Amino acid sequence: MRRMMLGTVAVFAVVMLAAGSRPEALSAPEAEPVPEDVLFLRTSSGISLVRDLPAGDAVNLTNAVPAIDWSAVVSTIFHDEGTRVEAIEPESGALLWSREVDGRLEVDVASEEATMVALGDPDEGAGYSFGRTSTTLVILEEGVAEPRTIELSGNYEPEAFSTDGQSLFVVEYLPPKNPTSYRVRRLDLRTEEVVGVYTVDAELQESMQGTARVQAASPDGRRLYTLYTLEAAAGVRHTFVHVLSLDELWAHCIDLPAAFGTSDERAMAISVSPDGSRLYVADAATGMVAEADTEALTVTRTAETAFGSRGGMAHAVAGRDGPLYLGKGNHLLELDASTWAPDHSWEVEERITGLQTSNDGGRLYVGLKDRIVILDTATGARLGVVDPVGLETIDQLGTSTRSLDEERTATECAC
Repeated sequence: MRRMMLGTVAVFAVVMLAAGSRPEALSAPEAEPVPEDVLFLRTSSGISLVRDLPAGDAVNLTNAVPAIDWSAVVSTIFHDEGTRVEAIEPESGALLWSREVDGRLEVDVASEEATMVALGDPDEGAGYSFGRTSTTLVILEEGVAEPRTIELSGNYEPEAFSTDGQSLFVVEYLPPKNPTSYRVRRLDLRTEEVVGVYTVDAELQESMQGTARVQAASPDGRRLYTLYTLEAAAGVRHTFVHVLSLDELWAHCIDLPAAFGTSDERAMAISVSPDGSRLYVADAATGMVAEADTEALTVTRTAETAFGSRGGMAHAVAGRDGPLYLGKGNHLLELDASTWAPDHSWEVEERITGLQTSNDGGRLYVGLKDRIVILDTATGARLGVVDPVGLETIDQLGTSTRSLDEERTATECAC
């Protein structure tokens, strides 16, 4: 394993970062162009997009939420007459659509390519701190001029749209007025009826107590993965991943080995491979890493490796050709794709705020407090630093994982 201290930017950084192509034989088919990299940053005010790397400016979108596949970002702008909702295409910054709605509303969730958006009243809040007996949802749909308002009896929060746009998965907080638990349900947008969620074996899921930790979506927006821990008898902790299929409308739980399940949610991270075939779960507190097959819905291998240092959150991102990058504190580790043996190891000058790989797999972006370090995934060399104008403090870099709100501290998970 090679261990590197990140030092001065190499003179040839810009050359290596520039988009290029490898000469091919004349008979070889023309390769699909690789999209330009866009960095996705979560900040205290919303989402920032950084394009034209390595020296691009930051575009700050307030009150913003990404589409589930990160193909668009939807933000709200308040004004005297109501709210303007805008969907932005990240690569170009082009406005995909804009809509005016009455009242002061915020985006809760957006579907694939932001063709559907669910809005809610920000003053109503969500989670265990807010009790209510009724919920108002406003739905915007591409090609439909007028917003749709749905009134539900109970305390609900949008979770994700189904891929066919006919359902909205919701979190139901129970009891509504003074919630102590929640469960995932499905709102049929045709009938406006809330119904149960079934397992992959077509059985209605039973309720279970647990704590939601972190959440990630598959790159194509068809699966939503949520990591839970469950306090069992005698202090035994059980950890599992709740899998929600947004195209086939089922749910399933993948049980993780007993070694997982630290009480520190900041030590847990999950990531989905770029092709969606594998799910990774990492526990920095125990050093355990697991890989699950997303078709078989089972854990296929585990490993124990020390990664991360004290402080900060754990981060994980799967590379294009199979490597897994893990970080916590100011320490970063790469695991080999086939053997899971440590390959590269780095120490950065500040706490890591997130990880994102380039579209071609050749670079790893490492978020710090107010800038991003660029690493070469083949050699481990430091290529440069992204320090764009207008960048706010980075809470999290990347599209892989988001931490759930602290309100979800006791759950009734349908598993």
